[in-house]
This record gives sequence, C-alpha cells and structure tokens, in this order.
Amino acid sequence: MAKQASSVFSIDVTGLEGAVDQPTYVRICERIRVAIAGGALAPNARLPSSRVLAKDLGVARNTVDEALSQLVADGYVLRRRGAGTFVVGRLPERDALPLLSAPVVATKRAVAQRHPSRLASDLKSYPGHYRPLAAIPFTPSLPPINLFPRKVWNRLLNREAARPGNDYWAYGASNGLPALREAIAAHASAMRATRCSPDQVIVVTSTQQAVELAGKVLADQGDKAWVETPGYQPAVHCLRAAGLQVVPVPVDEQGLDVSKGRRLGPHARLAYVTPAHQYPLGYEMSLERRRELLGWALEADAYVVEDDYDGDYRYEGRPIASLQGIDGSGRVIYVGSFNKILFPALRIAYAIVPESLVGAFVDAKHVADGHTAMLTQGVLAAFIQEGHLARHLRKTRAIYDERRRAFLEEAQVLADVLELGPARAGLHVTGLFKAAGARRVDDRAVAGECARAGIEVHPLSKYGATDRGGLVFGFAGASRAAARLGLQIVRRAITA
Repeated sequence: MAKQASSVFSIDVTGLEGAVDQPTYVRICERIRVAIAGGALAPNARLPSSRVLAKDLGVARNTVDEALSQLVADGYVLRRRGAGTFVVGRLPERDALPLLSAPVVATKRAVAQRHPSRLASDLKSYPGHYRPLAAIPFTPSLPPINLFPRKVWNRLLNREAARPGNDYWAYGASNGLPALREAIAAHASAMRATRCSPDQVIVVTSTQQAVELAGKVLADQGDKAWVETPGYQPAVHCLRAAGLQVVPVPVDEQGLDVSKGRRLGPHARLAYVTPAHQYPLGYEMSLERRRELLGWALEADAYVVEDDYDGDYRYEGRPIASLQGIDGSGRVIYVGSFNKILFPALRIAYAIVPESLVGAFVDAKHVADGHTAMLTQGVLAAFIQEGHLARHLRKTRAIYDERRRAFLEEAQVLADVLELGPARAGLHVTGLFKAAGARRVDDRAVAGECARAGIEVHPLSKYGATDRGGLVFGFAGASRAAARLGLQIVRRAITA
C-alpha cells in the first residue's frame, strides 16, 4: 500500500510498479521528467526536498538524490544550495513525446484515438465557454455588474462567514439551506404569485441544472419533450443531456402553439416554456394558451417546466401571474434564477416543485452535485430577508426601463431594415429583418461583422428555426450614447 504523502506534491510519483526491470531511481526520474515535460510541473516550480520525497515514496534518500542528480544532468531541474530543487525555466527540448517511455507513449496515443460518446458529440452544438462572456453592448441577458451593491454583499459575506457553528462548512442538505428556501418561497409568492411552501423549493446552481433535473425526474430516456422554437438553447441541450428526444414546437404571438405540439409530439412527457416573456421573441403566452397547455399536461399525464428567467423586470402593463400560480393540478415546475438579476457568477437558482415530486428532485440533486455552496446560500438568504434584494430590484428596474426607452428611441435608425418585437419586460429585445428587395439577410454574418467592430448581438437563427432572420439585443448594459454608437455599427453591418 502506498504511504500517505506528507508533502504538498501535486504530481503522482508513488505508482512505481511497472517497468520492474528498471532501477527505482530511474522510475522516479522518469515520472518527474514526464511531469515537467507535460507541463504538470510548471517552470521554476519548487520540488519537495529529497528527504520529504524519500519519506513519501518509501525509498532511501540516496535513491531520490540519484534521481534528482540525473534530472540535473539532463537539464530539467536545478539544485540550489540552501534553497532547494527547482524546475528549470526553459526545457532542453520543447517536444515532450520523445522523452516519454514507450508504455506512456502508447497510452497517450490510445487516448488520442478514442472518440467521445454520441451524446458528447451532440452537445458540441452548444459548446462550452473558455473565457468570460463579454459585457459589451448589446450582450443579451447579461446584467451590468457595476449596479450590484458589492459593499452590502461583502458585509453580509463577512458576517455570515464569522457565524459560529458548522452550517456553512459541512455538507448541507441537497434541497438547500432552510433560511434560503423560506426567503425564496416568500419572494416568489410576493413577486410572481406562486403558491408553495419552503419545503417545495429546491436550491440549484442554475436554470440549466433545474431543467436537467426535471428531465431526469419526469421522463425516461428516449421520452419526448416539447421545447419552444426559437427558444432558449441551453435548456434544449440539458434535456438532451438527460436522454430525452427534443420536439421543437413553433411559437407565435400567443406563445407556444399547443395544437402543433400535440401533432408533433403527442406522447411527450414534459414541455419547457417561458410564458411570461418568451425567450428570445418576447411574447407573452395568452391566457387561452396557458389553459390549453395546462389541459394538455393533465390529459397526457405530463408536466410543464416554467422558466421565469426575468419575471422580476416588467415595465409596462400589469404583472403576469405565473403559470404555477394558476395551476390547480400540480403539473408545473416553476424555475427562477438569481444569476441574471444579481450577478452571473453567483450560481444560485431554484425550482418550485409539486409536493409529490420533492423527494425525487432532492434525490436527483444529490446525485448531480450534492448541494449548492452553503456559505453563498446563507449570504443570499440574508440579502433577501433584510430587504436588499427588493431595493436592488427597484433601483435596477428604474435604470433598465430608462435604458430600454433610450434604446427603442435610438433604434429608429434601423426602422427601415429591422422590425422590433415586444419590449415590455426583461433585459433584451428582438428585431426581425424586413424584406430587403429579394435578398435575405444572413443574421449570423451580421452578428460576426458586429463582433469584429466590438458590438455583441446574437443572431436569431442561433435560437432555432425561424421564418426570417433577426438580431437579439441586450439593452440593460448600454447607456444612450453607447446604444447610439452601437446601433450605427449594427446598421452598417446589415446594409453592407
């Protein structure tokens, strides 16, 4: 059995079985050499002392010294008297493969030839991010970070972190911190007319996680799920990741077309919708369609996942009650998120589920990742309970409304080429291209041209099939001056 390492040495050099015909010092030397050549040990990194390494590896100190001396001779490490042993700043050879032993080369070649699963290949259509999203005009659904009250948050963070006990430092309940579930239940009830107890609230990291959990809990692999088209693509991919067959259902000015959903996927197990503010077109689902959708769910023994991603921001007309609030049959899973109304890196959202499904959702959350970060949950609970969330929403609602009005006024420069859709709520507005003679405008080409000029707009075709192309604008982060300049760039890109 390998000995417990006492040094903080991040590279595994304890697996010295294999190549038993080689002396021990050679095997140690080779492991460290591969770690350096492969980049796992960074240039100028300090290695543990020969005494500590010998203790960790269960070998004589002379054996380790011999291995390090060989690495010095080969130009991979430097030994400085009184300071220790360090990786060189520049390797003698940049290509690491010739330095690897034959078994390691064979293993790496075998790994390189493996193919990802079919599911992984499908998910490549919605690739991951390798850098932060740019907070520039007109990035959709990205709140301006400078409006968030960081001083208040930091004060609460320091206070909660100093609380006695282990509530924030040990494993927590998978459904979430009780104080946060109580705060969420009260907030959703007051703001969105939901009907629930704190026990029905499941704290998750994001809307995507809530949708994926719903897909796993409410359907079996291979079952069908309705999704809006055009629609929110991360949710589409989460349902696919849960093993469901996605059925794109068209959206019109009344929301999801339930009659077409019945024809396209008559045996679907769930439907994912954004009824208060359809993403990305901005339509509100009519009361008639809401009743039709709930009727289908009851009749088909199916469920509706209601994503209320920006329901806290409405600027015109009376607030629209949530679908969950008017459902009397327990067929709606309501999903909300704090990542878009506070700051994206928060990673806290929630699902309100029927009482009969609470246990299944908690089990699914436990399997997914155990629980959401406890300390952050505690800070958010205090942020809500002490009134800071309500104040933040009032402040930002006024600012976003002002920027919305400014954007719509400045967007008149596009009136001859773009028809803007509803902009009564949320943080974005979508425009559809008008006919430009016989020529069809390529929205992806327009978005690419804007990106090269430093402006972020999303092509509507990114969200699924549509009759005509268009652009999705986020208006919350742009001042009037920035909007004016950005829209001029957009016009040039469209007419180019």
